[in-house]
Amino acid sequence: MNGLLSDNAKYGYRLDGTPKSTGFFGLLNRPDGTGYSTELSIGVEMDGKETLIPAIVPTLTPDELNTVLTSGVTPQIARKAADYARNRMSNGLNPFWQQGEKTYFGEYQY
Repeated sequence: MNGLLSDNAKYGYRLDGTPKSTGFFGLLNRPDGTGYSTELSIGVEMDGKETLIPAIVPTLTPDELNTVLTSGVTPQIARKAADYARNRMSNGLNPFWQQGEKTYFGEYQY
């Protein structure tokens, strides 16, 4: 790849090698000034196997979103993300935001 990201991976790659996207909220500036986050993938156990899901999901409160961006993923946030992912997957959807789905850009002030 010569150190360059292709158009469909301009946000980098997840641990499983799939390209990241803007996520449900778009580019979220990190309060510590170290850049931005889009999905913040985490691994959780689902149906007896490790599954990669986004930690930044629409069911987080503004305070929880701020916590993810400043301190990391708490057990409560991981549970909320896993619940959201399970719901999406049970409806045949990818746990990660996909092109064409509703976005929540700018809806939270954190």
